[in-house]
Amino acid sequence: MAYELNEKCAVAGVITSKQGVNTAAMVYECLYAMQHRGTEASGIVSEAGDGSLQARREDGMVIDVYDAEDIARLSGPLAIGHNRYSTSGAKHGHAQPVVDKPIGLALSVNGNLPSTKKLEAFLARHGIRTADMNDVEMMGYAVAQHIRMGHTLPEAITLAYPLFTGAFSAVALHNGSLVAFRDAHGIRPLALGKVEGGYALASETCGLDIIDATYVREVEPGEMLVITPDGLASHMLAEGEYKLDMFEFVYFARHDSRLYGKSVNEVRRRFGEVLAREHPPTAADRRNAVVVPVPDTSIPAAEGYADALGLRHSQALIKNRYIGRTFMQPTPDRRRRQLRRKHNIIPEAVKDKDVILIDDSIVRLNTMPRLVDLVYASGAASVSVLIASPPVRFPDFYGIDTPDQSELAAANMTIAQMKAKMGSGNKCRDFGYLSLQGMVAATGLPAHMFNLSCFTGEYPIDIGGRKAEVRAPVSMEGAGVAASPRKRQSRTTAVPHPVQ
Repeated sequence: MAYELNEKCAVAGVITSKQGVNTAAMVYECLYAMQHRGTEASGIVSEAGDGSLQARREDGMVIDVYDAEDIARLSGPLAIGHNRYSTSGAKHGHAQPVVDKPIGLALSVNGNLPSTKKLEAFLARHGIRTADMNDVEMMGYAVAQHIRMGHTLPEAITLAYPLFTGAFSAVALHNGSLVAFRDAHGIRPLALGKVEGGYALASETCGLDIIDATYVREVEPGEMLVITPDGLASHMLAEGEYKLDMFEFVYFARHDSRLYGKSVNEVRRRFGEVLAREHPPTAADRRNAVVVPVPDTSIPAAEGYADALGLRHSQALIKNRYIGRTFMQPTPDRRRRQLRRKHNIIPEAVKDKDVILIDDSIVRLNTMPRLVDLVYASGAASVSVLIASPPVRFPDFYGIDTPDQSELAAANMTIAQMKAKMGSGNKCRDFGYLSLQGMVAATGLPAHMFNLSCFTGEYPIDIGGRKAEVRAPVSMEGAGVAASPRKRQSRTTAVPHPVQ
């Protein structure tokens, strides 16, 4: 995509009664499989048989943070982990899991609290300063305070839960228990799996697959799971409703994960199939067309688009996954060189072709115009750009690192104006988005089961004072909502079947 959105974060946890199993090694594999969800820092905390905690938390990617000695030192029957991409607090420091060693508590959270006023007030009443804390650290200290007051971990989470005003999926450990819980809207995902002698939890099912865990179901919105060597118990902390963030299907989740029981890869293919119905090329264009995805998330959508129309598709754009900083001044020539550091092209695949570029989304509109220029410079006869999601017009407050609304291209330009900015020389032949109705229909699920706030500006969880940061976009083209009336789905303490 043109501006890479980043999410906070990935969480994982494993507990087993089987002797000799190093749960930290299993959590390491989960985090490695979910590296795409956060690259700034990684951490693992394990609990030994005597209740003591061992921790390793550092800035960097999973492969760089841990070595064999670390994983051996972290051995124990219970461990949780975290990959971080910051949306609250500084980019460095604040590595998770949050740890309170004196009482043996560790907490990992994926999500964001738009307002921390309730947490700050609670902690202030107990003499805890919050000036240097981010939202997750406040959550951890609130739970820890209740434990210090004599409560068990499940009791402490139940008492602190009303203070957590935002979107979150979390795992925590204390005194031999692994606890998982989600906000009442289920905006951030969290999957439960079965391993020999116990259970595993991960933000995505790909994190379960890597350790051969058998997928059981999603943790329900508003649910708390308490897992001990004696088994698993479910408790409802709040009346829940399904509001999974649609960007999990659009961009965040790995192709091989499953959400709502559905293959992410297949849903993305269907995005492309619907896009083909909504934006087909002319009959004349089809004879010379080649469909090219902007790697990597848009590859299934590009394949679905091409297959639906009987067109050739080619992965002609090559993405360098190891780019770093550039130390050259931003002259036009050097900007082009920086683009080449991130994307290069196979000229033979596009020369004299009518190229249809497929991307998953557009945020700032920085990279796509340069890609259009690059494809033209490689000899394409024409270039069209199609986006396999609707326009992103509103900021996110639930754990996605979207820029300020003033930087969102679709919030500040009409679709025609955006098209005019595609390329500096030869212009984009066609430009279009997948409709909101089409995107929802491609999932096979009703709109009320999703958080669509980035597209519609309707926020299912109150964002408090952050409302002042949201304004009306210059255009709402293509934003007709395929929503049925909002429904709150009651939950009971019985563990439900996964959504199919």
